[in-house]
Amino acid sequence: MPLYKYKVAGTDGKTSEILIEGDSQPDSLSRLRNRGLLPLECYGQADALSQDNGWKFWKRDSFDACEFTNRLVPLLKAHIPLERALGIISQGSPAGTSEIVNELRKGLHEGKKFSAIIRDHGNRFPRIYANLVEAGEETGSLPDIMSELQRFLNDRKDLRNFLITSSIYPLFVMAVIFVVIIVLFTVVIPRFSKIFTDMGRELPFLTKMMLGISDIATGFWWLWIICIGVFCYIVYNIRTGGRMADWWEENILKLPLLGELISMIEISRFIRTLAVLIQNHVHLLSTVQIGINVIVNKQIARTFHGVNSELKGGAKLSAALSKSRFVPKDALQMLAIGEESGNMGGMLNQVAANYEDNLKTRIKRLLALFEPVVILFLALIIMLVILSIFMAILEMQNM
Repeated sequence: MPLYKYKVAGTDGKTSEILIEGDSQPDSLSRLRNRGLLPLECYGQADALSQDNGWKFWKRDSFDACEFTNRLVPLLKAHIPLERALGIISQGSPAGTSEIVNELRKGLHEGKKFSAIIRDHGNRFPRIYANLVEAGEETGSLPDIMSELQRFLNDRKDLRNFLITSSIYPLFVMAVIFVVIIVLFTVVIPRFSKIFTDMGRELPFLTKMMLGISDIATGFWWLWIICIGVFCYIVYNIRTGGRMADWWEENILKLPLLGELISMIEISRFIRTLAVLIQNHVHLLSTVQIGINVIVNKQIARTFHGVNSELKGGAKLSAALSKSRFVPKDALQMLAIGEESGNMGGMLNQVAANYEDNLKTRIKRLLALFEPVVILFLALIIMLVILSIFMAILEMQNM
Protein backbone atom coordinates (compact mmCIF):
# COMPACT_ATOMS: atom_id res chain seq x y z
CA MET A 1 0.00 0.00 0.00
CA PRO A 2 1.19 3.55 -0.64
CA LEU A 3 2.34 5.77 2.22
CA TYR A 4 0.68 9.13 2.95
CA LYS A 5 2.25 11.94 4.92
CA TYR A 6 0.08 13.93 7.36
CA LYS A 7 0.38 16.68 9.90
CA VAL A 8 -1.67 15.43 12.86
CA ALA A 9 -2.64 16.45 16.38
CA GLY A 10 -2.57 13.91 19.20
CA THR A 11 -4.88 13.61 22.19
CA ASP A 12 -2.50 15.86 24.13
CA GLY A 13 -2.83 18.61 21.52
CA LYS A 14 0.73 18.29 20.24
CA THR A 15 1.23 18.34 16.47
CA SER A 16 3.59 16.10 14.51
CA GLU A 17 4.15 14.73 11.02
CA ILE A 18 3.70 11.01 10.41
CA LEU A 19 3.55 8.52 7.56
CA ILE A 20 0.71 6.01 7.36
CA GLU A 21 -0.24 3.30 4.89
CA GLY A 22 -3.56 3.19 3.07
CA ASP A 23 -5.17 1.81 -0.07
CA SER A 24 -6.19 5.40 -0.83
CA GLN A 25 -6.18 8.79 0.88
CA PRO A 26 -9.63 8.26 2.47
CA ASP A 27 -8.46 4.87 3.77
CA SER A 28 -5.35 6.46 5.30
CA LEU A 29 -7.57 9.12 6.96
CA SER A 30 -9.73 6.37 8.44
CA ARG A 31 -6.63 4.63 9.83
CA LEU A 32 -5.48 7.89 11.42
CA ARG A 33 -8.79 8.45 13.16
CA ASN A 34 -8.85 4.84 14.41
CA ARG A 35 -5.53 5.59 16.14
CA GLY A 36 -7.03 8.62 17.87
CA LEU A 37 -5.15 11.18 15.76
CA LEU A 38 -6.67 14.32 14.26
CA PRO A 39 -5.43 15.00 10.69
CA LEU A 40 -4.64 18.69 10.17
CA GLU A 41 -3.00 18.63 6.74
CA CYS A 42 -2.23 16.03 4.08
CA TYR A 43 1.03 16.38 2.15
CA GLY A 44 0.21 13.61 -0.34
CA GLN A 45 1.97 10.33 -1.01
CA ALA A 46 5.31 9.99 0.72
CA ASP A 47 7.00 8.46 -2.33
CA ALA A 48 6.24 11.57 -4.36
CA LEU A 49 7.44 13.85 -1.57
CA SER A 50 10.64 12.02 -0.73
CA GLN A 51 12.53 13.86 -3.49
CA ASP A 52 10.47 16.99 -4.09
CA ASN A 53 13.15 19.40 -2.87
CA GLY A 54 16.49 19.90 -4.58
CA TRP A 55 18.58 19.45 -1.46
CA LYS A 56 16.97 16.05 -0.79
CA PHE A 57 18.33 14.91 -4.14
CA TRP A 58 21.73 14.55 -2.50
CA LYS A 59 20.71 13.80 1.09
CA ARG A 60 21.25 10.33 2.51
CA ASP A 61 19.81 8.94 5.70
CA SER A 62 22.49 7.49 7.99
CA PHE A 63 20.05 4.88 9.32
CA ASP A 64 20.56 1.41 7.80
CA ALA A 65 17.58 -0.92 8.29
CA CYS A 66 19.69 -3.97 7.43
CA GLU A 67 22.37 -3.16 10.00
CA PHE A 68 19.69 -2.36 12.57
CA THR A 69 18.04 -5.75 11.95
CA ASN A 70 21.39 -7.56 12.16
CA ARG A 71 21.86 -6.13 15.65
CA LEU A 72 18.26 -6.63 16.78
CA VAL A 73 17.75 -10.29 15.79
CA PRO A 74 20.46 -11.82 18.04
CA LEU A 75 19.06 -9.91 21.03
CA LEU A 76 15.51 -11.12 20.35
CA LYS A 77 16.75 -14.69 19.93
CA ALA A 78 18.44 -14.36 23.32
CA HIS A 79 14.93 -13.68 24.74
CA ILE A 80 15.70 -10.05 25.55
CA PRO A 81 12.51 -7.93 25.55
CA LEU A 82 12.08 -5.71 22.50
CA GLU A 83 12.20 -2.43 24.44
CA ARG A 84 15.41 -3.40 26.22
CA ALA A 85 16.94 -4.66 22.96
CA LEU A 86 16.27 -1.28 21.35
CA GLY A 87 17.91 0.40 24.33
CA ILE A 88 21.05 -1.73 23.93
CA ILE A 89 21.19 -0.91 20.21
CA SER A 90 20.71 2.80 20.93
CA GLN A 91 23.64 2.90 23.35
CA GLY A 92 26.09 1.47 20.83
CA SER A 93 24.94 3.39 17.74
CA PRO A 94 26.04 6.69 16.16
CA ALA A 95 24.04 9.82 16.98
CA GLY A 96 21.73 9.70 13.94
CA THR A 97 20.87 6.02 14.33
CA SER A 98 20.56 6.32 18.11
CA GLU A 99 17.99 9.10 17.72
CA ILE A 100 15.82 6.97 15.43
CA VAL A 101 16.07 3.91 17.70
CA ASN A 102 15.06 6.05 20.68
CA GLU A 103 12.01 7.18 18.69
CA LEU A 104 11.11 3.51 18.23
CA ARG A 105 11.46 2.96 21.99
CA LYS A 106 9.32 6.00 22.68
CA GLY A 107 6.58 4.53 20.51
CA LEU A 108 6.67 1.30 22.52
CA HIS A 109 6.38 3.29 25.76
CA GLU A 110 3.27 4.97 24.33
CA GLY A 111 1.69 1.56 23.85
CA LYS A 112 1.99 1.35 20.07
CA LYS A 113 2.74 -1.83 18.19
CA PHE A 114 6.24 -2.17 16.80
CA SER A 115 4.83 -2.62 13.27
CA ALA A 116 2.82 0.63 13.60
CA ILE A 117 5.91 2.52 14.77
CA ILE A 118 7.88 1.23 11.79
CA ARG A 119 5.14 2.40 9.42
CA ASP A 120 5.35 5.85 10.98
CA HIS A 121 9.02 5.99 9.93
CA GLY A 122 8.12 5.36 6.31
CA ASN A 123 11.03 5.17 3.90
CA ARG A 124 13.65 4.34 6.52
CA PHE A 125 12.40 0.75 6.39
CA PRO A 126 11.52 -1.37 3.34
CA ARG A 127 7.78 -1.79 2.81
CA ILE A 128 8.04 -5.48 3.55
CA TYR A 129 9.39 -4.72 7.02
CA ALA A 130 6.27 -3.54 8.81
CA ASN A 131 4.10 -6.30 7.33
CA LEU A 132 6.44 -9.07 8.46
CA VAL A 133 6.77 -7.54 11.92
CA GLU A 134 2.98 -7.35 12.12
CA ALA A 135 2.75 -11.03 11.14
CA GLY A 136 5.26 -11.87 13.88
CA GLU A 137 3.28 -9.90 16.45
CA GLU A 138 0.02 -11.65 15.51
CA THR A 139 1.53 -15.15 15.58
CA GLY A 140 3.77 -14.59 18.61
CA SER A 141 6.87 -15.59 16.64
CA LEU A 142 8.56 -12.20 16.20
CA PRO A 143 12.16 -13.49 16.70
CA ASP A 144 11.72 -16.18 14.03
CA ILE A 145 10.13 -13.83 11.52
CA MET A 146 12.72 -11.15 12.24
CA SER A 147 15.38 -13.77 11.52
CA GLU A 148 13.74 -14.47 8.16
CA LEU A 149 13.57 -10.73 7.52
CA GLN A 150 17.27 -10.44 8.38
CA ARG A 151 18.14 -13.07 5.78
CA PHE A 152 15.99 -11.32 3.17
CA LEU A 153 17.57 -7.91 3.81
CA ASN A 154 21.11 -9.30 3.75
CA ASP A 155 20.47 -11.18 0.50
CA ARG A 156 19.07 -8.01 -1.05
CA LYS A 157 22.02 -5.98 0.24
CA ASP A 158 24.48 -8.54 -1.14
CA LEU A 159 22.85 -8.34 -4.57
CA ARG A 160 22.89 -4.54 -4.50
CA ASN A 161 26.55 -4.49 -3.42
CA PHE A 162 27.40 -6.95 -6.19
CA LEU A 163 25.75 -4.69 -8.79
CA ILE A 164 27.53 -1.61 -7.44
CA THR A 165 30.90 -3.34 -7.25
CA SER A 166 30.47 -4.73 -10.75
CA SER A 167 29.72 -1.29 -12.15
CA ILE A 168 32.82 0.39 -10.66
CA TYR A 169 35.26 -0.99 -13.24
CA PRO A 170 33.26 -0.10 -16.38
CA LEU A 171 32.53 3.38 -15.05
CA PHE A 172 36.22 3.91 -14.28
CA VAL A 173 37.27 2.71 -17.74
CA MET A 174 34.68 4.93 -19.42
CA ALA A 175 35.93 7.93 -17.41
CA VAL A 176 39.53 7.23 -18.47
CA ILE A 177 38.48 6.94 -22.12
CA PHE A 178 36.59 10.22 -21.89
CA VAL A 179 39.63 12.00 -20.41
CA VAL A 180 42.00 10.53 -23.04
CA ILE A 181 39.73 11.62 -25.89
CA ILE A 182 39.38 15.13 -24.44
CA VAL A 183 43.18 15.44 -24.11
CA LEU A 184 43.70 14.23 -27.68
CA PHE A 185 41.28 16.73 -29.21
CA THR A 186 42.03 19.73 -26.97
CA VAL A 187 45.81 19.40 -26.42
CA VAL A 188 47.49 17.03 -28.90
CA ILE A 189 45.74 17.87 -32.17
CA PRO A 190 45.69 21.70 -31.63
CA ARG A 191 49.52 21.63 -31.37
CA PHE A 192 49.67 20.37 -34.96
CA SER A 193 46.77 22.50 -36.18
CA LYS A 194 48.79 25.67 -36.94
CA ILE A 195 51.48 23.69 -38.75
CA PHE A 196 48.91 21.99 -40.94
CA THR A 197 47.13 25.28 -41.64
CA ASP A 198 50.36 27.02 -42.72
CA MET A 199 51.04 24.26 -45.25
CA GLY A 200 48.76 25.97 -47.73
CA ARG A 201 47.85 22.68 -49.37
CA GLU A 202 44.78 20.52 -49.42
CA LEU A 203 44.84 18.27 -46.37
CA PRO A 204 43.69 14.65 -46.40
CA PHE A 205 40.02 14.17 -45.52
CA LEU A 206 40.83 12.31 -42.27
CA THR A 207 43.13 15.13 -41.11
CA LYS A 208 40.49 17.77 -41.89
CA MET A 209 37.89 15.78 -40.00
CA MET A 210 40.10 15.50 -36.91
CA LEU A 211 40.99 19.19 -37.05
CA GLY A 212 37.29 20.05 -37.33
CA ILE A 213 36.46 17.99 -34.25
CA SER A 214 39.35 19.63 -32.39
CA ASP A 215 38.14 23.13 -33.37
CA ILE A 216 34.67 22.32 -32.06
CA ALA A 217 36.08 20.91 -28.80
CA THR A 218 38.28 23.97 -28.14
CA GLY A 219 36.34 26.78 -29.81
CA PHE A 220 32.92 25.87 -28.44
CA TRP A 221 33.97 25.07 -24.85
CA TRP A 222 30.77 26.66 -23.57
CA LEU A 223 28.85 23.92 -25.39
CA TRP A 224 30.32 21.35 -23.01
CA ILE A 225 29.02 23.32 -20.01
CA ILE A 226 25.55 23.43 -21.57
CA CYS A 227 25.66 19.68 -22.27
CA ILE A 228 26.69 18.93 -18.67
CA GLY A 229 23.92 21.18 -17.37
CA VAL A 230 21.31 19.52 -19.61
CA PHE A 231 22.56 16.08 -18.54
CA CYS A 232 22.24 17.00 -14.82
CA TYR A 233 18.77 18.43 -15.46
CA ILE A 234 17.65 15.23 -17.21
CA VAL A 235 19.07 13.02 -14.44
CA TYR A 236 17.33 15.16 -11.80
CA ASN A 237 13.97 14.93 -13.58
CA ILE A 238 14.32 11.18 -14.03
CA ARG A 239 15.01 10.73 -10.31
CA THR A 240 12.17 12.99 -9.20
CA GLY A 241 9.53 11.40 -11.45
CA GLY A 242 7.22 12.88 -14.06
CA ARG A 243 6.89 12.46 -17.80
CA MET A 244 10.62 12.32 -18.39
CA ALA A 245 11.00 9.52 -15.82
CA ASP A 246 8.14 7.59 -17.46
CA TRP A 247 9.75 8.02 -20.88
CA TRP A 248 13.12 6.85 -19.55
CA GLU A 249 11.72 3.84 -17.69
CA GLU A 250 9.77 2.76 -20.77
CA ASN A 251 12.57 3.17 -23.30
CA ILE A 252 15.40 1.75 -21.19
CA LEU A 253 13.54 -1.58 -21.20
CA LYS A 254 13.81 -1.63 -25.01
CA LEU A 255 17.62 -1.65 -24.97
CA PRO A 256 18.91 -5.11 -25.97
CA LEU A 257 21.13 -5.95 -22.97
CA LEU A 258 20.45 -3.29 -20.33
CA GLY A 259 16.67 -3.60 -20.62
CA GLU A 260 16.83 -7.34 -20.05
CA LEU A 261 19.07 -6.91 -16.99
CA ILE A 262 16.75 -4.31 -15.46
CA SER A 263 13.69 -6.49 -15.94
CA MET A 264 15.55 -9.44 -14.37
CA ILE A 265 16.51 -7.32 -11.35
CA GLU A 266 12.95 -6.07 -10.87
CA ILE A 267 11.29 -9.49 -11.29
CA SER A 268 13.85 -11.12 -9.00
CA ARG A 269 13.12 -8.53 -6.29
CA PHE A 270 9.36 -8.94 -6.82
CA ILE A 271 9.46 -12.76 -6.58
CA ARG A 272 11.78 -12.75 -3.55
CA THR A 273 9.40 -10.37 -1.74
CA LEU A 274 6.41 -12.61 -2.53
CA ALA A 275 8.30 -15.66 -1.27
CA VAL A 276 9.24 -14.11 2.07
CA LEU A 277 5.74 -12.74 2.73
CA ILE A 278 3.94 -15.94 1.71
CA GLN A 279 6.24 -18.08 3.85
CA ASN A 280 5.42 -15.88 6.83
CA HIS A 281 1.64 -16.15 6.32
CA VAL A 282 0.94 -12.58 5.20
CA HIS A 283 -2.41 -12.24 3.40
CA LEU A 284 -2.02 -12.90 -0.33
CA LEU A 285 -3.60 -9.61 -1.48
CA SER A 286 -1.30 -7.63 0.81
CA THR A 287 1.63 -9.75 -0.33
CA VAL A 288 1.05 -8.96 -4.01
CA GLN A 289 0.53 -5.25 -3.33
CA ILE A 290 3.77 -5.03 -1.34
CA GLY A 291 5.56 -6.94 -4.09
CA ILE A 292 4.31 -4.45 -6.68
CA ASN A 293 5.41 -1.55 -4.49
CA VAL A 294 9.02 -2.77 -4.31
CA ILE A 295 9.31 -2.61 -8.12
CA VAL A 296 11.18 0.57 -9.00
CA ASN A 297 10.42 0.69 -12.73
CA LYS A 298 6.84 1.97 -13.05
CA GLN A 299 6.41 0.48 -16.52
CA ILE A 300 6.99 -3.00 -15.11
CA ALA A 301 4.87 -2.28 -12.02
CA ARG A 302 1.90 -1.21 -14.18
CA THR A 303 1.75 -4.65 -15.78
CA PHE A 304 0.85 -6.11 -12.34
CA HIS A 305 -1.94 -3.67 -11.44
CA GLY A 306 -4.70 -6.08 -12.45
CA VAL A 307 -3.33 -8.96 -10.36
CA ASN A 308 -5.30 -8.15 -7.20
CA SER A 309 -8.54 -7.98 -9.17
CA GLU A 310 -7.80 -11.41 -10.64
CA LEU A 311 -7.10 -12.82 -7.19
CA LYS A 312 -10.31 -11.33 -5.77
CA GLY A 313 -12.15 -13.03 -8.62
CA GLY A 314 -10.84 -16.41 -7.52
CA ALA A 315 -7.88 -16.81 -9.88
CA LYS A 316 -4.71 -18.54 -8.77
CA LEU A 317 -1.58 -16.48 -8.29
CA SER A 318 0.21 -18.14 -11.22
CA ALA A 319 -2.69 -17.33 -13.54
CA ALA A 320 -2.91 -13.73 -12.29
CA LEU A 321 0.84 -13.13 -12.70
CA SER A 322 0.74 -14.51 -16.25
CA LYS A 323 -0.98 -11.25 -17.31
CA SER A 324 2.41 -9.52 -17.01
CA ARG A 325 4.74 -10.04 -19.97
CA PHE A 326 7.77 -9.66 -17.69
CA VAL A 327 7.16 -12.82 -15.64
CA PRO A 328 8.83 -15.72 -17.51
CA LYS A 329 6.94 -18.91 -18.20
CA ASP A 330 9.32 -21.15 -16.25
CA ALA A 331 8.68 -19.08 -13.11
CA LEU A 332 4.92 -19.39 -13.62
CA GLN A 333 5.24 -23.15 -14.09
CA MET A 334 7.19 -23.54 -10.85
CA LEU A 335 4.68 -21.34 -9.03
CA ALA A 336 1.82 -23.48 -10.36
CA ILE A 337 3.58 -26.58 -9.03
CA GLY A 338 4.00 -24.82 -5.69
CA GLU A 339 0.29 -24.04 -5.60
CA GLU A 340 -0.58 -27.66 -6.25
CA SER A 341 1.84 -28.93 -3.60
CA GLY A 342 1.03 -26.20 -1.05
CA ASN A 343 4.60 -24.85 -1.08
CA MET A 344 4.30 -21.56 -2.95
CA GLY A 345 6.80 -19.76 -0.73
CA GLY A 346 9.49 -22.39 -1.18
CA MET A 347 9.03 -22.52 -4.95
CA LEU A 348 9.13 -18.73 -5.24
CA ASN A 349 12.30 -18.66 -3.14
CA GLN A 350 13.93 -21.12 -5.50
CA VAL A 351 12.83 -19.12 -8.54
CA ALA A 352 14.24 -15.91 -7.01
CA ALA A 353 17.53 -17.64 -6.17
CA ASN A 354 17.83 -18.94 -9.75
CA TYR A 355 17.13 -15.47 -11.11
CA GLU A 356 19.75 -13.88 -8.87
CA ASP A 357 22.35 -16.48 -9.91
CA ASN A 358 21.52 -15.93 -13.61
CA LEU A 359 21.70 -12.17 -13.09
CA LYS A 360 25.19 -12.38 -11.58
CA THR A 361 26.33 -14.69 -14.38
CA ARG A 362 25.08 -12.29 -17.07
CA ILE A 363 26.72 -9.31 -15.42
CA LYS A 364 30.04 -11.16 -15.24
CA ARG A 365 29.77 -12.09 -18.92
CA LEU A 366 28.94 -8.53 -19.91
CA LEU A 367 31.95 -7.25 -17.97
CA ALA A 368 34.16 -9.85 -19.66
CA LEU A 369 32.88 -8.59 -23.03
CA PHE A 370 33.04 -4.93 -22.03
CA GLU A 371 36.81 -4.82 -21.45
CA PRO A 372 37.97 -5.84 -24.97
CA VAL A 373 35.26 -3.72 -26.62
CA VAL A 374 36.36 -0.61 -24.72
CA ILE A 375 40.04 -1.27 -25.43
CA LEU A 376 39.30 -1.68 -29.14
CA PHE A 377 37.26 1.54 -29.16
CA LEU A 378 40.05 3.52 -27.50
CA ALA A 379 42.65 1.96 -29.82
CA LEU A 380 40.52 2.93 -32.83
CA ILE A 381 40.30 6.57 -31.72
CA ILE A 382 44.06 6.79 -31.09
CA MET A 383 44.79 5.09 -34.39
CA LEU A 384 42.62 7.58 -36.30
CA VAL A 385 44.34 10.53 -34.60
CA ILE A 386 47.84 9.18 -35.29
CA LEU A 387 46.92 8.25 -38.85
CA SER A 388 45.53 11.73 -39.56
CA ILE A 389 48.75 13.35 -38.29
CA PHE A 390 50.92 10.87 -40.19
CA MET A 391 49.06 11.47 -43.47
CA ALA A 392 49.46 15.24 -43.03
CA ILE A 393 53.20 14.83 -42.40
CA LEU A 394 53.54 12.74 -45.56
CA GLU A 395 51.73 15.48 -47.45
CA MET A 396 54.27 18.02 -46.12
CA GLN A 397 57.17 15.88 -47.28
CA ASN A 398 55.74 15.74 -50.79
CA MET A 399 55.66 19.54 -51.07
